[in-house]
Amino acid sequence: MQFDWIIDIILAMLGFLALLGIIMIIISILILGWALRYVNGTNTEFFSVAITAILMSILTAFIPCLGCIIALYIIKLRHDVGWGGALIAWILAVIVSIVVAILIFILFFGGFAAFLALFPFLPFP
Repeated sequence: MQFDWIIDIILAMLGFLALLGIIMIIISILILGWALRYVNGTNTEFFSVAITAILMSILTAFIPCLGCIIALYIIKLRHDVGWGGALIAWILAVIVSIVVAILIFILFFGGFAAFLALFPFLPFP
């Protein structure tokens, strides 16, 4: 058919996004585990933190504002920390995940200039 190449490109992009999503979930699990160890949380094994991270991802994807508060409550309940510890662990996990995502973007898409091209209001050096 005439449009097979378009379907191939779309499927390749979807596969890349799925792979990137899986990589980011694994990275967020590792980072959340590190942040929970930083605030002296319990149950910091990989699969316990994986369940927490996946629940948080689903909640914040479908219920953005309320999902963040419920995510803190899930961290508080599952890992036996207070509200402050849950907030610190969540903020650390979010900040480090953003930095890692930017580094992965720079690694895959060829440099900092490609990253700055996404934000036209930033001045180029």
